[in-house]
Amino acid sequence: MLDKRNLKALIITLILVMTVSVFSLADNSLIPTAVNAAFRGIFQISASAASAGSDISDPEALKAENEELKKENARLREQLVDYLDTKEENERLRGYYELKEKNKSLKLLPAKVIRRDPNDDFCGFTLDVGSVDSVKINDSVVTENGLVGRISRVDATTCMVTTILSPDARVAAVDKQSGDGGIISGSDSLCSRGMTGMGKLDGDNKIAADDIIVTSGTGGVYPPNLIVGKVRELEFNSYDASQTAVIEPYDDISSITAAAVVIDYMKGSEGE
Repeated sequence: MLDKRNLKALIITLILVMTVSVFSLADNSLIPTAVNAAFRGIFQISASAASAGSDISDPEALKAENEELKKENARLREQLVDYLDTKEENERLRGYYELKEKNKSLKLLPAKVIRRDPNDDFCGFTLDVGSVDSVKINDSVVTENGLVGRISRVDATTCMVTTILSPDARVAAVDKQSGDGGIISGSDSLCSRGMTGMGKLDGDNKIAADDIIVTSGTGGVYPPNLIVGKVRELEFNSYDASQTAVIEPYDDISSITAAAVVIDYMKGSEGE
């Protein structure tokens, strides 16, 4: 409770506030400036006095109030995390929906990355879906940005993904701009840069930087028209005069936290 002295100081402060408000409406800027300067000092004094007079005398009550505030802050933080997780999930599902709209033949099963193999040099990972969810070996694995790999092992409730950064990827692909085809297959040197490669190219190919590479659908493993990435450059092998298109995926495959398994698609469809 405020004592009489502090109550008087508070009343004086209120009067000063009203006075400054009136002067501030005047055209003469010198008057409100001077009054404001004086007011700031008096307000600080009266505010300190009022604060000193309003201290809670019961430390146990103050402690209990602080604990309750901490609990409420914790609850709010948890709600914020839940909201952000839900928002991220909704954005991801919206991306899958857009991918499905562009590739109407796809049947997608969203999943989360639950583990990464520390012995896999090509960023392989494990998803939280398996055979009970109709996942099969060689099913394609995608994000909303395109192809990231294929299923190489399946258990009842989990599956392992071999990524397109691996030499074992073996994806038949085609350049959207030039029409040149090749085989996506990674390597140690390319993976260290977050890249993969497209080899088996014709010597007179017209592939150029920034061309978009997609799956061709030949071979029956990968659905057609899934984006693999964009061309960064062409590398020449002086030993056998072959060329490899260096491909940059649209995802950082080493850090993705979720993906979707293509558990079915209509064979022969171009996805458009």
